[in-house]
Amino acid sequence: MLSILGRSVRHCDGITRREALRVGALACTGLTWSQLLRLRAADPQGSKTRLAAWGSNGRPAASAKACILIFGYGGPSHLDIWDLKPDSPAEIRGEFKPITSNVPGLSITEHLPRLAKVANRYTLIRSVNHIDNDHAVGAYLCLTGFNHPRARPLGIEPPASPTDMPSVGSVISKLRVPSKPVFPYVTLGDLRHFGNQDSMGQNAGCLGKLYDPFTVPFVRPPNGFLDMTGVTSVLGSVNNGNLDSRRNLLEEINHAAPALEATASMRNLDGFAKRAYELLASPACRNAFDLEKEPLKVRESYGDSAMAQNCLLARRLVEAGVPMVTVYSAANRDWDTHDNNFKNLKDTLLPPTDRSVSALLADLHDRGMLDETLVIWMGDMGRTPRVNKGAGRDHWSFCYSVLMAGGGVRGGQVYGSSDRNAAYPSTNPVSPADLTATIYHCLGLDPRAHVTDQQGRPITASTGEPVHGVLG
Repeated sequence: MLSILGRSVRHCDGITRREALRVGALACTGLTWSQLLRLRAADPQGSKTRLAAWGSNGRPAASAKACILIFGYGGPSHLDIWDLKPDSPAEIRGEFKPITSNVPGLSITEHLPRLAKVANRYTLIRSVNHIDNDHAVGAYLCLTGFNHPRARPLGIEPPASPTDMPSVGSVISKLRVPSKPVFPYVTLGDLRHFGNQDSMGQNAGCLGKLYDPFTVPFVRPPNGFLDMTGVTSVLGSVNNGNLDSRRNLLEEINHAAPALEATASMRNLDGFAKRAYELLASPACRNAFDLEKEPLKVRESYGDSAMAQNCLLARRLVEAGVPMVTVYSAANRDWDTHDNNFKNLKDTLLPPTDRSVSALLADLHDRGMLDETLVIWMGDMGRTPRVNKGAGRDHWSFCYSVLMAGGGVRGGQVYGSSDRNAAYPSTNPVSPADLTATIYHCLGLDPRAHVTDQQGRPITASTGEPVHGVLG
């Protein structure tokens, strides 16, 4: 007897085709995944968008096989984390002190002691800037590389729309098909704004739902068990009511896999449908989500926060062959520190960031994966140079900092600089579009490649320029 998200169905030599379809719906992939495979087979060139590494064209060959983007929603305070100004007046420099790192001349906040010890493995860009100084439109810009058409006047923050420009992850999902039976784009954690189910910039938008991420809302710490309750993926929005009512989805997948592998009915499916179900049955796919397979020592090195578990899961996913993973490090604009900026950073936000991101970099390095995995830590904006009356800092997109590591990025350096109050770039300004272009470049994809939307219209992947100054 086999029953997964539906009524029980008896089988002798295997499950029936109908039950196979029900199992396919289990992981929110089902027929949509087979449709995706058919679509890509019909267009093997990815609508003239899928490119190989650039070496054959006389350009730098790709270093990165995958990208992990850690996104701190709400505007992490660059002045109190990456770009402290200890010689500025108290109302600007704030309460934190800089500490030296293991790279001469590179200092960061005292509340990131672990990351200070591995500064040789990352680069800080201290001159990122844009003018979309609100969260939803700022996140949209940073996650897609494009300004939202309603970004100005500021204060207009609409929900996600099918006409949105696609996220970087969705473009990568279209351009780079995994060589292994795994998902092409996974997001971990929640990114919401003012009650919107999805904030803009997370999904595929005008590319269509085929290129939306497989989304895991959260990982339940601290026991390492992946609770996929309510997992949704608009790669295939199937039977969500039943899905939301079930728990321990990973256990269901593991239970179903042997039947999927053995059934005669599976052997009778067409090649594309069979490939879709192989995603569910393959050890590479389902094992990647099982944190209990990690040694206890490794799990402990990341810590027991949700941020830590998501970073560890991101490493497991790219190790399994997933090209793009986005980690939303804190939900619901937790980095939006209009009040009690210093207390929130010191007590709540920086400790798990310090432990999990430093562990991720060390883990990737120790496994020989850092050179081929691009890691980015960024937010939608920075914070105002002047501390407000509530001991907080307000919105400030006009200058902030981003961390980049691995995947072709040289470690142990600072690129760009801010002025004396970290208010505006003073050298080498970098835009969000430049960052997206750098991601594509590191992955061996032409930033000027055209992808086609659902209406067949060409869209340029990025209008920015790769930041060559950070590349090895």
